[in-house]
Amino acid sequence: MVKNNIRKSLLRQGQLLSTEFIQKSNQIIQSTAIKELKINEAENILLYFPFKFEISVNLIISEINEHTKIYMPKILSSKEMKFNLMDNKSHFKKNKYGINEINNKKYIDPLSLDIMLIPFVGVDKGGYRLGYGGGYFDRALKHIKNLEQRPKIIGLGYDYQMFNGDFAEDHDIKYDVVITEKNIISFS
Repeated sequence: MVKNNIRKSLLRQGQLLSTEFIQKSNQIIQSTAIKELKINEAENILLYFPFKFEISVNLIISEINEHTKIYMPKILSSKEMKFNLMDNKSHFKKNKYGINEINNKKYIDPLSLDIMLIPFVGVDKGGYRLGYGGGYFDRALKHIKNLEQRPKIIGLGYDYQMFNGDFAEDHDIKYDVVITEKNIISFS
């Protein structure tokens, strides 16, 4: 119940963002991510197609070198998500939520990723992710989230999405780093 109320409040705030604020913030956040995360040192990186007011990753994609493989989430069923290779032969199709997905079956095990950029609705003070409530990322990453040797999990979002309280549950993903238009916050 508490998480649902927080989610609803943050989503309402997201609807009030001006186009100018979104564009400026997206530029700042993506530029910071490119510079600070050394993305071009990664062999395999998970990105995403933004939904609603999530941070775009178009600038990041344009800066990635030809040696880095890009993977994107793909929902396979009401419970399952996998990470699919994006290449110059990729075709896109909208899923049931209206989010683009790559229409192939070139999946990667999450442990083989170096960096994972995962969007969020909110992040609590401990670095735990609040999503839209479907649990897709939580289930897809449940077997790796507590491992010491796992991909670096990064969140890109707006400063107002940082929640000064706790809402984490056992299944929630913890970020290593969150980048907002104002801060770089490390949780590792």
